[in-house]
Amino acid sequence: MEKPSHHSLLFCSFLVIMITSTKTFFVVSLSSDGEALLSLISAADQSAKASSSILSSWNPSSQTPCSWQGITCSPQNRVISLSLPNTFLNLSSLPSQLSSLSSLQLANLSSTNISGAIPPSFGLLTHLRLLDLSSNSLSGSIPQELGQLSSLQFLYLNSNKLSGGIPPHLANLTFLQVLCLQDNLFNGSIPSQLGSLVSLQEFRVGGNPFLTGEIPAQLGLLTNLTTFGVAATGLSGVIPPTFGNLINLQTLALYDTEVSGTIPPELGLCSELRNLYLHLNKLTGSIPPQLGKLQKLTSLLLWGNALSGAIPADLSNCSSLVLLDASANDLSGEIPADLGKLVFLEQLHLSDNSLTGIIPWQLSNFTSLTALQLDKNQLSGTIPWQVGNLKYLQSLFLWGNLVSGTIPASFGNCTELYALDLSRNKLTGSIPEEIFSLKKLSKLLLLGNSLSGGLPRTVANCESLVRLRLGENQLSGQIPKEIGQLQNLVFLDLYMNHFSGHLPLEIANITVLELLDVHNNYITGEIPSLLGELVNLEQLDLSRNNFAGKIPWSFGNFSYLNKLILNNNLLTGAIPRSIRNLQKLTLLDLSSNSLSGPIPLEIGYVTSLTISLDLSLNGFTGELPETMSSLTQLQSLDLSNNFLYGKIKVLGSLTSLTSLNISYNNFSGAIPVSPFFRTLSSNSYLQNPRLCESTDGTSCSSRIVQRNGLKSAKTVALVSVILASVIIIVIASLVIVVRNQRYAMEKSSGALAASSGAEDFSYPWTFIPFQKLSFTVDNILDCLKEENVIGKGFSGIVYKAEMPNGQLIAVKKLWKTKQDGDPVDSFAAEIQILGHIRHRNIVKLLGYCSNRSVKLLLYNFVSNGNLHQLLQVNRNLDWETSAVEPQVGDGLHIVEWVKKKMGSFEPTVSILDAKLQGLPDQMVQEMLQTLGIAMFCVNSSPAERPTMKEVVTLLMEVKSPPEEWGKTSQPLIKQSSNQR
Repeated sequence: MEKPSHHSLLFCSFLVIMITSTKTFFVVSLSSDGEALLSLISAADQSAKASSSILSSWNPSSQTPCSWQGITCSPQNRVISLSLPNTFLNLSSLPSQLSSLSSLQLANLSSTNISGAIPPSFGLLTHLRLLDLSSNSLSGSIPQELGQLSSLQFLYLNSNKLSGGIPPHLANLTFLQVLCLQDNLFNGSIPSQLGSLVSLQEFRVGGNPFLTGEIPAQLGLLTNLTTFGVAATGLSGVIPPTFGNLINLQTLALYDTEVSGTIPPELGLCSELRNLYLHLNKLTGSIPPQLGKLQKLTSLLLWGNALSGAIPADLSNCSSLVLLDASANDLSGEIPADLGKLVFLEQLHLSDNSLTGIIPWQLSNFTSLTALQLDKNQLSGTIPWQVGNLKYLQSLFLWGNLVSGTIPASFGNCTELYALDLSRNKLTGSIPEEIFSLKKLSKLLLLGNSLSGGLPRTVANCESLVRLRLGENQLSGQIPKEIGQLQNLVFLDLYMNHFSGHLPLEIANITVLELLDVHNNYITGEIPSLLGELVNLEQLDLSRNNFAGKIPWSFGNFSYLNKLILNNNLLTGAIPRSIRNLQKLTLLDLSSNSLSGPIPLEIGYVTSLTISLDLSLNGFTGELPETMSSLTQLQSLDLSNNFLYGKIKVLGSLTSLTSLNISYNNFSGAIPVSPFFRTLSSNSYLQNPRLCESTDGTSCSSRIVQRNGLKSAKTVALVSVILASVIIIVIASLVIVVRNQRYAMEKSSGALAASSGAEDFSYPWTFIPFQKLSFTVDNILDCLKEENVIGKGFSGIVYKAEMPNGQLIAVKKLWKTKQDGDPVDSFAAEIQILGHIRHRNIVKLLGYCSNRSVKLLLYNFVSNGNLHQLLQVNRNLDWETSAVEPQVGDGLHIVEWVKKKMGSFEPTVSILDAKLQGLPDQMVQEMLQTLGIAMFCVNSSPAERPTMKEVVTLLMEVKSPPEEWGKTSQPLIKQSSNQR
């Protein structure tokens, strides 16, 4: 018998111990629910596991997950709740293993940074009552399998990137109480089947801009609904009258859509309604008086529609109303005095309508009123003195009406008032001193009235003033030195009044001042050099006064200044060389003074000059400094009526110029050769007898151009020679016509040839249409006449051409250049781009024609004034097209019109649509900054245009601090409405 081995003995001994031991050992494993939950950890970001205290409690060695944070189990240790809101999981997808949690009733994974699609297998969680996947980055469509969650009561999928249509299968969720799908990318329409969700209390699909179609009338069956939100969508059609059945509705958020039609009077039956948001739609008709039945209504927003008719006095029965905004509509008639019954009203906004009549004194019964905005109407009569009873009033806007009489002294009782705008009315009398006792008044705007008297010295008591705008009145006397005590003043507008005397030195104490405008007054004396201490100044306008003496050297301290306007004064001396420090200056106007000396070379270092440089009507002498060649973004230059001399070659470097006047000087030599100078008229050069045309930009050609109208014998002789030459050319042309019958059809283009370099219009012509066209080359050439010119630009000239069948086309003839390759290259470039583009914002290229020297492009004619914009495709040639067909004000193209406006003495804000000018000052400034960026983008020189990256950077610098939104025609709720 073989002896047992040592290992065998050990094993037998172990068995004896195990059998005789009183303890029993079991192999422990995690439950299936726990394994399913661990799929979240395995899919989660590693950094999320380490940083989350919740996930760190998930111990894989546990028998069940019931002790894990965020997990709740049933008595049978089955997981019934998974709640991990605001836990950083950073999942690229939702694990499908979660669908094995067959007892799960609540799943909350909101704000956990999950992306990917919703697994269709989630439809297996049939016990689920709440599913919250909101505020993630989920994409794809909602799986129709979710319609199988027969126990679901709450579904939150809002604030993701979900797309596709809203599944009609959701109508199977008969117990659903809350359906939140807002702020996604859903398209299609709202399924009418959802009208069967009779348990639904909250329905929100707003913030889905691609959601279209009409609002189903069947949704009026949801009688348990308390919140209905479809704002910021593409929904259209009408508001269903069936919504009158929603007797439990508290909030109807249906704004910023394409919804049209009238406001259904049936809404007056929604007796529980608190918030009715119907603003920014296309609603028409009148405000139904039935809304007056809504006794619990607190907010009624109807602004930004096309509502008409009178404001129903029945609204005075909405006894709980706190906010009423019907601004920016077409409402007419008088303001109902009965509105004074709304004792809880805090904000009343009726601006931008056509309201007439007087301001009812009963409005003073609004003892809780904080904002009253009646601006941009046709209200008349006086401001009721009872306005002083509004103890809590913070802002009052009446600007843009026909209000007359005096400013009530009772405003001094409105101790909470911080913004008062009575501009553009017919107010008379003096400014009551009581206004300056208001300790919180930040903005006082009285522009454009007929106010008289002086500016009270008590203005110093209103230390809270940020904006004081009193321009365009009949105020007189001296500007009180006490104004220098307003240490918070940013805007000071006193222009177009009758102020006299000296400009007080104390203004220099207002170190935060950004705008100082006193133009068109009778102010005398020297410009105080202490003004140089206003280092935050951005605009300074002292023009059209009687200032004398020199321009202070201290003006070089204005490092933020963008407009300096000193024209029409009695200033003498030279331009201070410190001007080189003004590195943000865009407009400089020193015209109509008695300044002298040479133009300092330092002016060329102010490369920020983009809008205008006007030195006309002074006594400047000497040559143009070479440094001016750096002003490559300058659009308008006026040096006329001085004593300047020498060559003007440097002006050829100013590639952005759209306006130039150097008349009445002593300039000499060659006129620069460039497309801009080619389009200038002789009025730009008057009384400069030694200027001449040139072919190379340096030496004079044999043909001297006397652009000043001299009547000397030499001039007469020269004109005679020119006329004789023209006659010879015409005769020669007639001979050619006789010899070439094909050329007979082009005889009408003789005038064109004379003006554009006598191009060869002879055959053979190549004509390649991009679609079927019912006209010929001959039809096109017949229209190339001077009277049909609608635009000239860097790359060519554009004609309006009517074909025999009545069709209007635009014909663009490319300039003939010195380099033989250039016209071909630009021609090929434009054909290559436009021939293959089909876009609603790009003009359609119909075809092209060419012979050996002339290239013609044929476009659809755009009659709505967009031709300038739509011909900008050619890569670097067409931004300078100065269209001459009347399109905007003054017969200018919009780009040229804006340039002219920006270079004028008018306030820059006048460029904006009148409806935008009533927005908060800060918002207006942002729009003007954006306009400035846009003007960089349409620079005529391609090299000077910013790249898209630079544009984005510039736009990001246009900031909008909300605290600056003081002057507003809309309530603050308009920026913060979140009911969707």
